[in-house]
Amino acid sequence: MNHSARITLLALLVFILSMPMMAQQLRLGGGYSGSNVVEAGDEQWVGRAGYLLGADMAFGSTWFLRPGIFLNVRNLNYSIAGLDPNGDPTGTDVEFQYTSRSLRVPLHVGRRLFDPADDTALNIYLFAGPTALLNLNADLDNDALNVSTSPAQWYLGGGAGLEVAFLFVEAGYDVAMTNVFEGQTFRTNPKVNNAYALAGLRFNLAQ
Repeated sequence: MNHSARITLLALLVFILSMPMMAQQLRLGGGYSGSNVVEAGDEQWVGRAGYLLGADMAFGSTWFLRPGIFLNVRNLNYSIAGLDPNGDPTGTDVEFQYTSRSLRVPLHVGRRLFDPADDTALNIYLFAGPTALLNLNADLDNDALNVSTSPAQWYLGGGAGLEVAFLFVEAGYDVAMTNVFEGQTFRTNPKVNNAYALAGLRFNLAQ
């Protein structure tokens, strides 16, 4: 993680930890994280299933601001033409896997459809905003390539969720504003949109 990414993460941690009494709700959750490659290119990039887990806090009631921190594991596959010992194509592609582990830092603005003060058993909410993906480390099962993952990737997106008692479920979609890699290691440096679904527990801290 580079210097600017560390500063961003530290600022968010300080913001969350210094204002617990202002937060209306703490959520702990995890779930599915999927990758939708915008341009497969010559490498035939394909998104595979990953996962995310973490926490966020909501400030506000009907309207709310919600920063969070999640561990996000992303899996991508790419293919190259197989070659025989003489360097001639074999006609069979060889597939490799790229796995990255990042801190997913969303900052969402949202609105509940029903006023929480009415104490309804069920509520529906919508949300939208930016998300930063701060690289922790990445693995590529091809030792012939030296790959540098972008230290920070940026997204814009939104979604919807459902609250039932102390539980929540939500789904969202983030559109990539930046590419995955630094440099020219691959002919295609993809942008990868993110689809996710998560569920977990929510704890009311203040009203």
